[in-house]
Amino acid sequence: MANFAGFSAPGTPAPVDGVWFATNFGPNQIGIRKVHLPEWSLANTQLGMKFEGVTQGGLNFSVNALTYRSQLPSLRSINQVAINPFTGAHGNTSPFSGPAQGIPTTNLIAFDVYFPRINLIGGSMDFQSETLGAAFRLEGALTEGEEFTNTARPRLYSENKVFRSVIGVDRPTFIPFINPNRTTLISAQLFYQHIFDHELKSMPGGKVGMPDWENNYIGTLLIKGFVMNDRVSPTLILARDFKAHAWAIAPSVEWSLTDDLKLTFGANVKNRDNQSRWEFDDCRSCNPYAPYTMYTSGAGTQGFAPGSFGLSGIEPLGRFRAGPIGAAWKENELYVTLKYKF
Repeated sequence: MANFAGFSAPGTPAPVDGVWFATNFGPNQIGIRKVHLPEWSLANTQLGMKFEGVTQGGLNFSVNALTYRSQLPSLRSINQVAINPFTGAHGNTSPFSGPAQGIPTTNLIAFDVYFPRINLIGGSMDFQSETLGAAFRLEGALTEGEEFTNTARPRLYSENKVFRSVIGVDRPTFIPFINPNRTTLISAQLFYQHIFDHELKSMPGGKVGMPDWENNYIGTLLIKGFVMNDRVSPTLILARDFKAHAWAIAPSVEWSLTDDLKLTFGANVKNRDNQSRWEFDDCRSCNPYAPYTMYTSGAGTQGFAPGSFGLSGIEPLGRFRAGPIGAAWKENELYVTLKYKF
């Protein structure tokens, strides 16, 4: 814990930069304490229902419902009443005498891992427009029970409802400079996510709360052409995360040398506008054991209040704001694949 215990003891001069204290932690006082894996039972099984149909006008639709265990783990800070790592006493008491003794705080540095149960209801619809010469796809889902990191809560998580949707358009289009005799496929998608009861507030050191964006939009565009009697297929994929200000571009060419031998070469490049947009409270200034963990700066002092002062960074919670593209923005690649069908 490189930024733990940055304080001066009572009766000593005020904290100065560069003065830190080494801290030892006992079992279950920092990091992952326990993983709660759901045991097999009828109560832990998945149950889903789906109603699907096609109208006389060619509209395909479905209505879906599902209850399941999340495959993504959730971290919950352990119970607020715990062993003080500095005194060995039960409960949250200061290691010093005087006014600080008995100040209630929260345990913010040890976690249990859970896999929460999620309930989902949603639907989909797709249809073709002869007038526009395009096919449209719409999907939407509302979930209940998902858990998100939330540094404004004592246990560092909150349960929120989430709405997700996607709108897609596919259209074969003649693009003369690619192939004047063959259509080129153009496919566009817009993904949307909204988190209900989103929490975010400003502290002297930065923003505290949920690093995930309350409303997020990701757009993708695919352009796939066909030349040389469909033996060669150039493809361009573009993606943009509008809230994270991150983007990706993936050009490739697929060449069928024979009916059994196929060569593909391409690239995958990602970038972003500014990393400062991703920085978020990482709990380095959380205050579970005052005065050891209180933070003092030119912006003010945290005192004995529990919670976070809001100091920000990219790791680990800033990755949530970076999104799926921004989190991997350094992972660029060039590739060549050769496939032979026996």
